[in-house]
Amino acid sequence: MQRVGPVHRHIQRDLLRVVRGLGVKTILDVGCGSGENLAALARIGDYELTGTDLSSEALAITQRQVPTARLETLDVQRDRLPGTFDLVMSIQVLEHLPDDRAALANMAAMSSRYVFASTMAGRMRRSEARIGHVRNYTHADLRHKMEEAGISVRWMRGWGCPFYSPLYRTVAEWRPGGPPAGTISRAQQAVGAALYALYRLNVPGRGDVLSALGTVSREKATATQGV
Repeated sequence: MQRVGPVHRHIQRDLLRVVRGLGVKTILDVGCGSGENLAALARIGDYELTGTDLSSEALAITQRQVPTARLETLDVQRDRLPGTFDLVMSIQVLEHLPDDRAALANMAAMSSRYVFASTMAGRMRRSEARIGHVRNYTHADLRHKMEEAGISVRWMRGWGCPFYSPLYRTVAEWRPGGPPAGTISRAQQAVGAALYALYRLNVPGRGDVLSALGTVSREKATATQGV
């Protein structure tokens, strides 16, 4: 789904655009999953890439995709890696974490410059609860939690309005079983490609896919250690 899903493809395209503009060298992907974003970063630049995840199976897939990446098993709600990275990012992870405040504090402590987070806003749908969302954010809530962790938010924006959110997000709930999951058929891939093209027409900066870029104050990040 991360490879062919239209929303994931747009999120990744935006991520690559952001990273290119930051002038960073070392990047940590918290909750890297199967490594699609790390693989995309490896294709576009000479970055020192690190990924963490709770799943050893996911990390094994990532290792095959990005053999040069350093990979570690980590629960970011409880712990952090030693050292710091120019950019610490989490893509569609925070909404799954019961203790997102601790996660953000640990992300801030592992960053020497930037923190980038992509998550979900708006009303939580039934299908989202089934895949483990414990919350969706408002702009104000995400900003408050990032700043509480010592991350100064430089910008925050949405994506997806109107064709993904609310249109597709709402209509997909009417489908038996909710949005597609698991193995994606060729027919579903064709639909995904059509949606990807349609989503290019979304209104810039609006929608329920919420992204935020922040910088880290070392004094504040140090103060949050142990949270």
